[in-house]
Amino acid sequence: MSDKVILYDLANRQATSWSPNPWKTRLALNFKGVEYTTEWVEYPDLAPKFKACGIPCNDPGAFADYSSPTVRFPDGTYVMDSAKIATKLEEVYPEPSLHLDSSPSDEAGELVNNLVMALLPGVMPGIVTDILQEPSASWFAEDRERRFGMKLDELAQKAGGEVGWQNAEPVLKKVKVMLQEGKKDDGPFVLGSTPSYSDLIIVAFFECLHRISMDDYERLMRFDLSFKALHEACKPWLEKDN
Repeated sequence: MSDKVILYDLANRQATSWSPNPWKTRLALNFKGVEYTTEWVEYPDLAPKFKACGIPCNDPGAFADYSSPTVRFPDGTYVMDSAKIATKLEEVYPEPSLHLDSSPSDEAGELVNNLVMALLPGVMPGIVTDILQEPSASWFAEDRERRFGMKLDELAQKAGGEVGWQNAEPVLKKVKVMLQEGKKDDGPFVLGSTPSYSDLIIVAFFECLHRISMDDYERLMRFDLSFKALHEACKPWLEKDN
């Protein structure tokens, strides 16, 4: 059995990570110093590929039955879904710790999901034209149009721009509170000077926006100084992006 760890990430024009969910796992791997290779998978190939590997589908109610990130561990086991992967990584590679039990990673995950729903509809047309390649570009457009019940350009007009930022503002205020209150010291992380998986979840979204919409990213960074401080503090774990 190969001893390589494989991260299955979403294929794109630049062959660098861009989507927030794969970034959560990539950040965790980089943080722990785990050696891994990336295998890029087109959106329509996720389900057939992972079914062929014998991976059970995601839990009921998940966004999709099969998804990225998925990781193949050295013992040949596969784990799909960033939260489940984080738990497995903590078991197999316990140091440095992700502090899953002492940081509010579930809350951070919920906040980031809400930010995705608020801010990404406005940039979805750009994801199709500038980030993805075929066959993923067409698949993504058709899938999101089906889910939202409208063309992506129409979605961006209705839910993007100032509407999206208005929807995001109460969520961003909660992220600000998470980064500023209840910490042991003045460090940039949720726990102060100790990084945890909660930080990686938040920064995964920051980095996604940085890569797909610089204007939105810069506006996000202006919301509060703690956002920029966190992103800067996590830069060492953002270097390996492919």
